[in-house]
Order: sequence, then structure tokens, then C-alpha cells
Amino acid sequence: MGNLILNNKLLVILGPTATGKTDLALKLAKEFSGELISADSRQVYKGLNIGTGKIPSGISKYQITIYKKEKYWKINGIKVWMYDLVDARRQYNVYHFVKDAEKLIEDVYKKGKLPILVGGTGLYIKALIDGLNNLNVPINKSLRRELEKLSLFQLQKRLQLTSLERWNSLNYSDKQNPRRLTRSIEIVSMQPSIQSQKSKYLSKKYNVLKIGLTASRDILYEKVDQSVNARLNSGMIEEVRNLNENGLSLKRMKQLGLEYGILADYISGKILKEDLAGILKGKIHGYVRRQLTYFKKEKEINWFDITESKTLNKIEKLIHFWYDSGKDIYAKKN
Repeated sequence: MGNLILNNKLLVILGPTATGKTDLALKLAKEFSGELISADSRQVYKGLNIGTGKIPSGISKYQITIYKKEKYWKINGIKVWMYDLVDARRQYNVYHFVKDAEKLIEDVYKKGKLPILVGGTGLYIKALIDGLNNLNVPINKSLRRELEKLSLFQLQKRLQLTSLERWNSLNYSDKQNPRRLTRSIEIVSMQPSIQSQKSKYLSKKYNVLKIGLTASRDILYEKVDQSVNARLNSGMIEEVRNLNENGLSLKRMKQLGLEYGILADYISGKILKEDLAGILKGKIHGYVRRQLTYFKKEKEINWFDITESKTLNKIEKLIHFWYDSGKDIYAKKN
């Protein structure tokens, strides 16, 4: 293999849910002496295991060994970071992720291992690799609910305390506009240091190879449906009940979204048992569509259809060339 220390490698496995990203990443970690860093906005939370798919779906339970350590898991001997990082009652956003993941990637790299970033939260991956501009910062509904209770004067003071630099950059009209003040507070709260540290973006520090896994929508929906059935059979409802009994409120579960939001309604009696699976599947189908739309806009992703023959061989061949040669590889533009 090539000299990893000289070549600054960072492998990224991304794509919509149910495409087997973690399964692939674990195989590649074995082959290329790597460690995984999860890029999933909910796998960082403690106790959100079945619903977030921390356990790879494609590996038989008879073939898998899992050891749960503080802040990481070890799956079949491979370390997976960014699991169980924070209490689910806490808010964790893209800024926190960039800060934590950047340090982890550097730590993995310093050990002479290949860092493998894997996940489907496109915003987190983009922020970490390329940084974000103001337009990419998502709406923070909980923060907006808090800010809408403040007067104009209080909003002005809040922004000044949060970022005097941002306050000084606004013109007089913006400073008198509650909507623009709210957006400014939202931006600096989500990423107070990302914008001013472009030199630290990982795309400038590392030779990054992005591998995207995909399939037709019908295939993805089918895989989602199979995953939902498997998770329900594996105790996802019991997991949510236990989380609630141990202090995770139904309101917070709804903020966590997808499976946890739906199951919060289920255990509170708002959804009937016979309707649960169908509602879950429909909700996640919508999430898949949003993921596909998001990733379609991104550049330099080498896409592979998981239903095509020899996909794994093709991926391994590409990675071997990149890993051994030290050359940058960019996806061909469609």
C-alpha cells in the first residue's frame, strides 16, 4: 500500500439511507487499515441505536461482534467514532459535529490509520469537507421559537453578545429588521467559527475521495421497507419506550424526527398499531427523496449503483488506485 502519512488520505462513503454505507465502510476499513467516523446527525446520541441503524443491517447477527465503549463502538474489531457522543436530551448541531469530527479524523490519521467518514447527513459532510456559506445554514426551528419572543432591542443585544463581528457587518436597515437579526443569530449560533476558517476545511488539508452509493427510488424504497420491518422486529418500539421512561421526553423525540418522532406519537396513542409501519415507511421514503435531491447538487462524488454487478470490485479498484498512487480522483461530470 502507499504511504498514508505522506498522502493525507480521507475516504468518504455517502448516499441515501438503506444503501449499506456502514457495511461497505467496515469492509474497506479491514482492507485499508481504517477507522470509521459516523456522519449521521442522530447516531451521535446515546441510546438511539435501533432507530438510527447503528448496527449494520447487512451483517448477520451471528457474524457480528460489538463492544460499546465511551464515545465509540467497536464492530468486528473496527472502531466506529461519533456513536454515543452526547445525551439525547441535548441539542447537537452541525457546528458541534465539525469541531468534533475534525479532531477525530486528525487523531485517526496520526495513528497511521485511514479515516473513513461514513453517513447520509449531507449537510454535516459538506460542512466538514468544504465548509458552509450562509445559504447552507438550515433553519433552526427551536431557536426561532425562542427568538420570536424577544423584542427588537433584545434581538439586537443577543446578536451583539453572540457575534459583535456579525453585528458590525450589518447595515442600519438590517439592524432594525427582526427577521434579518433572527437569521444572523441563527447563522452564527450554528457555525460561529466555520466561516472564518476556510483554510482549515478538510478539502484543503486532505486528499479526499468521495464514494456515493445509490439505486433507483423503487429499490431504495424496498430496502427502506425491509429495514423498517427489521427494526420493528428488533425492538425499536421497546427502545423508544425505555428512552421515554428514562427521561427523554416525547417532545424531544419529535425534535429528533423520523422514527423517533413517529414512535413518540405511537406510544402516546396518536397512531394505531396497524398504521405504524406504513407511516414509518412513508416518512422515510420522503427522507430518501430529500437525500437524493441534496446529494445531486454536490460535486466530485463517484457514484455506484448498489444493484449493479461487481459494484464492490469496482469500488475497491478505484480506492486502490487512489490509495496507492497518491493522486487526487474526481468524479466525472454528468
